[in-house]
Amino acid sequence: MAAWRSILVTKPCKLSLKDMQLVYKPYEEESIKVPLEDITVIVLETNQATITTALLSQIAEKNIAMFSCDSFHIPNGCFTPFHQHSRLSQIAHIQTAMKLPLKKQFWQKIITQKITNQSAMLHKFEKENMQLEVLKDKVKSGDSENLEALAARKYWKLFFDRFTRDQKALDPKNIALNYGYAIVRGAVARSLVAYGLLPTFGVFHSSELNAYNLADDMIEPLRPMVDMVVKKLELEDELAVEMGVSVKSALINILNMQMRLNNENVTIVSICDIMAYSFVKALKHNDVNHLKLPEIA
Repeated sequence: MAAWRSILVTKPCKLSLKDMQLVYKPYEEESIKVPLEDITVIVLETNQATITTALLSQIAEKNIAMFSCDSFHIPNGCFTPFHQHSRLSQIAHIQTAMKLPLKKQFWQKIITQKITNQSAMLHKFEKENMQLEVLKDKVKSGDSENLEALAARKYWKLFFDRFTRDQKALDPKNIALNYGYAIVRGAVARSLVAYGLLPTFGVFHSSELNAYNLADDMIEPLRPMVDMVVKKLELEDELAVEMGVSVKSALINILNMQMRLNNENVTIVSICDIMAYSFVKALKHNDVNHLKLPEIA
């Protein structure tokens, strides 16, 4: 059975390993044990947690994504396994030798699916989506006309009332979106590494200061799922400037939600693996059609 648990650590504590279980020991409270094989992600929100090297090693072995957080409690770092794939060198050479035309084809497919999913999300919340339906069929190689940005402007205006998407803004919706995207981004990076890919080398994103360029490419079709959860939290009046544990838990649990892939409903954490595997296959065959991307269920 696939791992499914997400661990949010908010209290000062010690994290250690015993009998292949994570031992969570808050100060002056009883210990809690969780089998490592059940864990997908660990978020260390407190800066007063100590962790043993034995546990760190097994987190890498079990391919668990572990996040640290900044002073605003937003994930700012991700601990991922180091080059576990047996054919890392072969895959790395194929990836870094990727030609520009193939990169542009990958980006066209990714953005087409992102806009398709944004349109489906508008429809899900009974919002007018014809403007995005028209755009999704017009994306060219490399998104040369930057329809992603045009679709985003229309999407945010329709999806949230009187809202501007700003990564640096400290309003509740932007904070929640940043948190959710960071969690999903880490899960994508975890899967890329597991399949021998180098997250630094993207198909569109190419910043020399970004260790996760490829993850930032591959996350795009998944973003509307984060938007959906934040929208529901807004409708339920759950959002606040200081996000509570229930909101953070809902955002972390996005990894266990389902999207549609290969005519099946699949959890997002499994979709990350499928996307990574299919990306490797597409690289090996020099054929973007092998890349599998999810739809809104």
